[in-house]
Amino acid sequence: MTTPEMRLPASLGYVAFASLHDAPLTIAARMRVPAQGQRLPAVILLHGSAGPSAREGGYATALNAAGFVTLEPDQWSARGLAGGAAGRPKTAAETLPDLYGVRAFLARHPRVDPARIGVMGFSFGGVAAMLAAMHRYNDVFLPDAAFPAIMPFYPATWIFNRVPGFELDGLVATRILLVTAELDQYDNDPQVSRKLLDTLAPEDRQRIELEVVPEAHHGFDIPGADVEVDDPFGNQGQGGRVIIRGDRRAMEAMHRRAVAFFREALMPS
Repeated sequence: MTTPEMRLPASLGYVAFASLHDAPLTIAARMRVPAQGQRLPAVILLHGSAGPSAREGGYATALNAAGFVTLEPDQWSARGLAGGAAGRPKTAAETLPDLYGVRAFLARHPRVDPARIGVMGFSFGGVAAMLAAMHRYNDVFLPDAAFPAIMPFYPATWIFNRVPGFELDGLVATRILLVTAELDQYDNDPQVSRKLLDTLAPEDRQRIELEVVPEAHHGFDIPGADVEVDDPFGNQGQGGRVIIRGDRRAMEAMHRRAVAFFREALMPS
């Protein structure tokens, strides 16, 4: 087994794959493959509303060093979207054919173990990752399997079990690490995720581990971020301004946490 300190080199390339829409989209992606090993575990990284950023690359670098293949799709360019609250799909469910198209692409890759493909997503991508944990979404594309490890980051948790279409129940056989930020103004309540988990059926609750990053804002793992955006989903659906602010220490700690989570789930000893 490798450790992050071993810093395995990884080759970087650009690929394209077909989504699983009825009229498939051709989606470009950045793929990194460690130089050593065959049938490696892989992690898909789903960007947020603003589109691809250095955030995904930071996690990819940490995961590559630990022996994971990574793939970062650009879901907006194939749709001609500019990103942001006004330049994203209307719902995260519209992007699930992208996610399962990525998985199908990786499952055919000679360096990837198709049984060990995980997913992490950020903000809008985190919502998609949460949906992939539910039978009613996953089984449309993958009726006999599931992602064995899912790591959603700050997915505006307040929407689950409150907004139609986001009922969190009937989870697939997976491990979920839900990461939220204490000062996230989409949720406007550092306890909102814990309150949500308390409402779940026991068999669903036991699949989810929650980590709330203290004194952190939405997008705490975006290097150098310090902006405010208007988003109708902010402030628990009341809309308004949301701070997006990077925190280097929290980002680096979460890089290590992500490696540990996926190693435990996808690289069992």
